[in-house]
Amino acid sequence: MFKSVQQKLKDASILEENEPILSFVQVIDFNKQQQQFKKQVKEELSALLQNKVYYFLASIKTADNDSTPIIYLLKLNEKTNDFKLKATYYLDEIKTVTKIDNKIKHNSSSGSSVDVFAFELVFRSDSSDSLDENVDQKLKFVWQCNKIEDRNDFLDTLWKLSEQFLKVSSRPKFVNYKFEPKKSTGHTRNENDKEDDNSILNDLKQQYEITKSEEESLLKLMSECDFASSSAEKFIEKLQDELLKLDTSNIESIMNSEEKTLKLIDMLDGAVDEIEKIDERLKEYEDKISAVGDAVRLVGERDNVIQIQQNSQYALLELLESFVSNLDFPQEYRKTLIGCDLSNERSIKKVTLAANKLLEILEAEIPSGLKKMKAYTDQMLVLEKFKFTFCSNLCQHLKNAIGHATNKHLESYKIDDNSLKNIPNHKQIHDDLLCLKDLVPWVQGSNCSFSENNQKITFYDDLKNYYVDTTKQLYIREINAFSYCAKSRIVGSDRTKSNTSMENIRGSMIRSLDKTHHGESMGNKTEQENKKTLKMIFMKLMNQLTSTVLNEQVFCQEFFGNSKILKNEDSMSNSTKPMSRTNSNLSLTSNTSANKQEPKVDYSILREIFAGMIEDQVKQVMDGIVRADYLLVLFLYSDLLARVLVCHTNKEYMHQPMVGLLRFAKEKCEDFVKNFKDFINETKVNKKEKIGILKFVKYFEDFVQEAEACWEPIKKDSYEKLSNIYDGIVREIFKAIDEIASGSFKTPSEVVLFQNYHYMNHIMRSMSGLKELTKKARESYLHWQKEYVKKYFGRPLEKIHEFFEKVQAKIDRGLKHQDISYQLELSANNLREIIREYPAKEIKKGLSDLYNRVEKHLVENSSLLDVVWREMSHEFINQYKNYEHLIKMCYEGQSIKFEFTESDIYRIFNEISIEKSRDHKF
Repeated sequence: MFKSVQQKLKDASILEENEPILSFVQVIDFNKQQQQFKKQVKEELSALLQNKVYYFLASIKTADNDSTPIIYLLKLNEKTNDFKLKATYYLDEIKTVTKIDNKIKHNSSSGSSVDVFAFELVFRSDSSDSLDENVDQKLKFVWQCNKIEDRNDFLDTLWKLSEQFLKVSSRPKFVNYKFEPKKSTGHTRNENDKEDDNSILNDLKQQYEITKSEEESLLKLMSECDFASSSAEKFIEKLQDELLKLDTSNIESIMNSEEKTLKLIDMLDGAVDEIEKIDERLKEYEDKISAVGDAVRLVGERDNVIQIQQNSQYALLELLESFVSNLDFPQEYRKTLIGCDLSNERSIKKVTLAANKLLEILEAEIPSGLKKMKAYTDQMLVLEKFKFTFCSNLCQHLKNAIGHATNKHLESYKIDDNSLKNIPNHKQIHDDLLCLKDLVPWVQGSNCSFSENNQKITFYDDLKNYYVDTTKQLYIREINAFSYCAKSRIVGSDRTKSNTSMENIRGSMIRSLDKTHHGESMGNKTEQENKKTLKMIFMKLMNQLTSTVLNEQVFCQEFFGNSKILKNEDSMSNSTKPMSRTNSNLSLTSNTSANKQEPKVDYSILREIFAGMIEDQVKQVMDGIVRADYLLVLFLYSDLLARVLVCHTNKEYMHQPMVGLLRFAKEKCEDFVKNFKDFINETKVNKKEKIGILKFVKYFEDFVQEAEACWEPIKKDSYEKLSNIYDGIVREIFKAIDEIASGSFKTPSEVVLFQNYHYMNHIMRSMSGLKELTKKARESYLHWQKEYVKKYFGRPLEKIHEFFEKVQAKIDRGLKHQDISYQLELSANNLREIIREYPAKEIKKGLSDLYNRVEKHLVENSSLLDVVWREMSHEFINQYKNYEHLIKMCYEGQSIKFEFTESDIYRIFNEISIEKSRDHKF
């Protein structure tokens, strides 16, 4: 195997005569890309295969069995077909041998793939012998094979050599590789290409065994020299003599063939002369061909120059045509702009088209070289002057259109401060001006300006300022008139208040609460109607202002804004509807999705028109509403809160003034809460009179009802703000209830506490928040109710109660139950005498008196009376059972019994309750 390759290597003095090739494989060198091999083998290997440089690896074993096997790296010279030795590696220097199999895509477009059959050789370093992956890249080599069979045969040979000729510590580590002996097949092979794969030793034996003829010659020679085994020197001399004889005979044969050699030399000299003649002719041919080539090349260069000239001429012609067309402003357009006819839609479109063409010419992109031409500068100067003149005339036309539309609006609406029911709609003004909206962006884009009072002002800013001044004066007149009508209606809805002097805000608050509370209890609907009227006045004012500002915002966006910003019809139609207290959340959700993609709106024009105007007028109306009914401050706060959320979501300008109004309403609400707290803390009661439900508790009920009704539409989004208001007031009420109860003389403090806490619990159950405080109110109510029952239930059986208290005290001190009856004061006879004093009839009388006492303590017609009476019955039964238990334990066998039973007690309590309730009905 590999005899032809082996012979070439021997001829190149790479191999010695006794060095056989055991394995030979063609590979591609990737050592230069070693640092990025793992990435290349997955992504870029297909690209690398396009530029292949082939090498060959040959595994060699010398005749010396103790020497280490060698691996030669060879490179084939394609011209001479000779091998060149590039590197020599010893097998024991290899650290790891890694087999690599991958399939990668050839390119991303076709999706084809290529199989990669490679192996990696990592050599040992002098510093470390570890298997660390971060090995020096100079010690790592990666080779790619064309066929998997070649790669596997080469790795099999390396494995066999390492197993048979290397120590265990010197053997390389094979990664991703496992040796598998080859199975024999039925195919015959060429005798020159057969290999014996069973063992490397067999290959060596086949390579170095001598023939039979050589063996016979050697034996004959040694037989002639019997002394060969005894004297090596004589044997060597004998061999040298034989060699000398052979050399002599060779020289003689060469000398005999001298004539033939001379003839051969003469023939070679003749051949050399013929070759020289042929070379001279070839040189002549080359000179002629070179001259023809130069001529052809010169003709080609001339053609290229001509083609370049033609292309340059065409390009220059196109550039000049484009230059002229870009700077040409037709006479028809000039006449259109000079006339500036804006009387109808058709003429407006012509003027707009001509103006856009002019601006397009002035803003055309011209090569910088052409801009230096005098024709260009002269044309630009003429067009700039023409643009300035047209812009000045256009702005004057637009100002006249604004003034004409405003005067027309004033003639159609006669503003009367006493009868203005709605803010006049500016739709006619907007419609008259919107037909000119395409010209306004042109004025802005032209950047034309003039000087006034040593200040540079653009025509666009001048036009915008003129519109702002004209529109602002119009809105001031209309909004002030409408606000005046609203304030007049507020005063008219509360005329009784004009005759009542209030010293301060707290007095107004108390009056509002008192009117609300007594108005409901007496069935008077006038106060509720007044509240409804005041709410409607405020809501109408805000709806009118919101609609007016929104219409102006839409117009400003179309007239002064970018022409690409178009209004969303659905969004605007929903927003312009008057917002009611029930549909505010609906409008909030419906416009959220529609406005998400709208661009950021410039509010500068609206801010200049409505600056301070809306806030001032609405604050005056809010002050009038609060003076008329202080409780409506909750309505104002909640209504503005809902409107702020809607305006913010819909990106309306009204969000800005409404934030200031909301802040004002919040301050009013905080003043209300502060005054309510002060009223609670300053509330005084007559300690000698009966105390029922405290006044501020009843007022708090009215406050909660009003607040819950106002916050219902925005409960989902802003109920936390209302909970914060509740929290401070409730804590002050709890504190005041405890203080007033502690100073009560006529009414037991327990009654004051559990009645008012029960009432507060009833109020707070309608709230959605304050769970902890609601729980505290209920716990306090139940606690003081039990304390009251414990304190007063024992009086109907006072002596029995005192007797058994002494019995229980003795037992608590450690006295035995059976010894109780031997105590003189606790004897069975004394107990019988006390029990006789309380027959069933006497019990009923005592309980009836107790009922009357409880009834006097509680508020008239209080629902708590039945509750307290039921609790007392339960407590009485529990005490009765406790008395019977003590009698059984301490007086067993004494035949002591009450003159009534448990069922008698239930019957008595029910009879008393029924009789008293019947008396109340009559």
